[in-house]
Amino acid sequence: MLLISRLLDGVSDLIVGSLMEKIHSKHGKARPWLLWWCIPFAVSLVLMFTAPDFGTTGKIIYAFLTYNLAVTVVYTAINLPFGSLAALMTKNQTERGYLNISKMVFAFGGGMVVNAATLPLVKYFGNDSSAWQKTFLIYGVVAIIFFLIVFFTTKEAVTEEAKKAGSEEKVNIPQALKSLIKNKYWMILLAIFFLNSVVNAFIGVNVYYAQYIMNDDSLVGNLSIFQNIASFAAFAICTGIIRKIGKQKIAISGVAISFIGYAMVLLNPTSYAVLYIAAIIKGVGNAALSGVMYGMLADTVEYNDWKSGIRAEGLVFSANSIGQKIGSGIGSAVLGWVLAAFGFVSSSAAQPASAISGIRVIFLYVPLVVFAIMFIILLFYKLDKEYGHIVEDLEKRAKRA
Repeated sequence: MLLISRLLDGVSDLIVGSLMEKIHSKHGKARPWLLWWCIPFAVSLVLMFTAPDFGTTGKIIYAFLTYNLAVTVVYTAINLPFGSLAALMTKNQTERGYLNISKMVFAFGGGMVVNAATLPLVKYFGNDSSAWQKTFLIYGVVAIIFFLIVFFTTKEAVTEEAKKAGSEEKVNIPQALKSLIKNKYWMILLAIFFLNSVVNAFIGVNVYYAQYIMNDDSLVGNLSIFQNIASFAAFAICTGIIRKIGKQKIAISGVAISFIGYAMVLLNPTSYAVLYIAAIIKGVGNAALSGVMYGMLADTVEYNDWKSGIRAEGLVFSANSIGQKIGSGIGSAVLGWVLAAFGFVSSSAAQPASAISGIRVIFLYVPLVVFAIMFIILLFYKLDKEYGHIVEDLEKRAKRA
């Protein structure tokens, strides 16, 4: 069922991206989606954490339907337009960088708050099934408030500029998809998002490393806290240097720092001090990369317009999101296959020596290979240097038209 949900999620990305290209509202292409879908988003959260008494089969069906309603339909419908806003609000590279770093700061901060508050809230509301409903009702209401704040306080300056110039495009979806395949910088970002999702999926092995090698189940949560705090702090550094060195250099630095963090563990794989220091380094690297990835993706919109005459912000972000989800799905599947190949038995309290070796290989070496590949790929991303000329050329074309 999870595989089916992944496939449906990919299809919904493409549908929402295509529909975005057909929206010509007075509020823009992306902002209306926040208004339309904020309440359904809150409702779907509550439904997903509702546990009706339908029997075993009925509960499985209900879980499948509500999960896909919340994640495949509603979350996609509100998150993709939200993600593409930076490309529609400004063409300025640095401003896009700031916008996307701000987004990641709030995403990390929100995630930390939810992780810290959920179980205490559930306990406060009675620690039963209805307590989960009430907890996620609160989160849903907070989400509505924040989505409405974004809707009312942002403007799609790029969309408005196109309207005034009479150059709003009517996108032919097949042609737009072909143009993306020919967009070398979009393809580079697609590969980076894909590989980053693979690495994130492989983080699932951390639980087994803590349980079977370190014999400390609490280690995963503690390392995650250190890594997230480091990421949160590192975003501020990215904001300060993005104008000076550009997004590509920050991304490459992030990949290199992450590589160092993973490589450091090889010095002493069972040392708590090494693991915690490595977690901090990984957090800094993750912040540097994730803080600029979406800004880099937004810049490929201008390159696509310059090269093919098609902007297609919705498709740029939706097709890339599909790549992320494929990477996540493949990473999770490969993780399971590799563990099984090494003889891992999920129901066993103790693992054979071969399984322990498999856990070590995945935890210590696989991320190093992936980050090395990402580093090489990012060397070919030259859009930061070309961007000023591209925007200038697009403005000249618009004046001639």
